[in-house]
Amino acid sequence: MEGRGGWIGTSGRIAMVSLIAVAGGACGSSDPPGTSQGVMGDSGADAQASGTCGSTRTQVDLCGAVATGTIRACGQDSEGQPTQTGYLEIQSPDGSKTYVCATSWGESTGYWFDQPDQFMSDSRSCCGGAASPVAAPTAPTPPIGFLGNPHAPHDIKPQESAHLGDGLLREDPFAIVVQNSGDAAAFLAALPTWNSWAGDGIAHAAPDGSGGYYFPQSVIINYAITETRDGQPIVVVGPEVSTTSDEMSPLGHPTLGACASGGGVALALTAGELEGTTLSNHSGRFGYDASVTQEALNNAQSLFNCLGIPVTTTIYYPPKAKKAP
Repeated sequence: MEGRGGWIGTSGRIAMVSLIAVAGGACGSSDPPGTSQGVMGDSGADAQASGTCGSTRTQVDLCGAVATGTIRACGQDSEGQPTQTGYLEIQSPDGSKTYVCATSWGESTGYWFDQPDQFMSDSRSCCGGAASPVAAPTAPTPPIGFLGNPHAPHDIKPQESAHLGDGLLREDPFAIVVQNSGDAAAFLAALPTWNSWAGDGIAHAAPDGSGGYYFPQSVIINYAITETRDGQPIVVVGPEVSTTSDEMSPLGHPTLGACASGGGVALALTAGELEGTTLSNHSGRFGYDASVTQEALNNAQSLFNCLGIPVTTTIYYPPKAKKAP
């Protein structure tokens, strides 16, 4: 499953727990901060002030407000497989594009980006052309507090793009974009259904009636936080489902995009897992960036609470060492 990396949690596995209440009065309390270095604490920091997370704002179309990603191969080999080199094309809301170069391709592992923090202005730099380095994207600090710098994933699996090694990043069809307390309530209401499907071996259709997706015995709830061009953090949460019955083709963090038409998560501020009311920054894709600190995770906890998804504890994981698949 995506992002496991050998970590199995304090209980031996990640089990989805139904959250039974929307956090009341989360904006404005001042509980002690969360935990650090993988140790679970007793309680977590809530939002700093009422309204700082936009918990009552109306839904807006995010397709033109957040960065989107497209996978491209530099070519194809004699067997029709993508070449070892390729790139992630990142389109910003203003229409500008930057590129992160892929350094290897595997039939089951997809594209690996050895230096996801190195951005190019020209896609040809990733396909044998001259290097065209540009500064990494930046994001304004939202009112809730610093949530990390925008950073690209370390790998994209084959099943996570529209076509093999090519096309827009796919969207997890069960993911929910949480822009306000109503969205949070919808997420909490969906949890019991997802829980009832765990390990049943049935291909479940997406909410729009398309496809067939399998829920593993231990359902992982992933989240990703991105940011609009005006600095508004966007939370997307959803179960990690597989496109195959053997559970070997999961849709992970890069598919938790805010735009329903595709594009996934090209740049995340923070990403991780939600287990019951415990929030972590554990991600096999986005867990390498040093900007995601304990402070950033605590602020993510505040954001969840203010939006209406209760989080009482955090588990912080230091940045992972870069290691190719």
